[in-house]
Amino acid sequence: MGKVTLQYPFTNAAGQRIEALDIKRLKRADLKAASRHSQDDADQEDFLFARMTGLTLEDIDQLDIADSRALSDCFRQMVGTGDQPAAAG
Repeated sequence: MGKVTLQYPFTNAAGQRIEALDIKRLKRADLKAASRHSQDDADQEDFLFARMTGLTLEDIDQLDIADSRALSDCFRQMVGTGDQPAAAG
């Protein structure tokens, strides 16, 4: 889908410097897995962010709030609730 350059890069637990995230499109299977992971909306969001980026849940916790917002925006665009109009079908 694209790449998000972090405003606030961080070093993950494995010692890797994370400066940008490759974003992949989610599938229905990802939504089902998030629902099985937790019933808590915030936990589900973290799970989906991890699936979108390839980060671990622990790495997701290290994201700056501004960078987390950028991931939220990407997710909303994927599902057609962001600034871009959804495709007519």
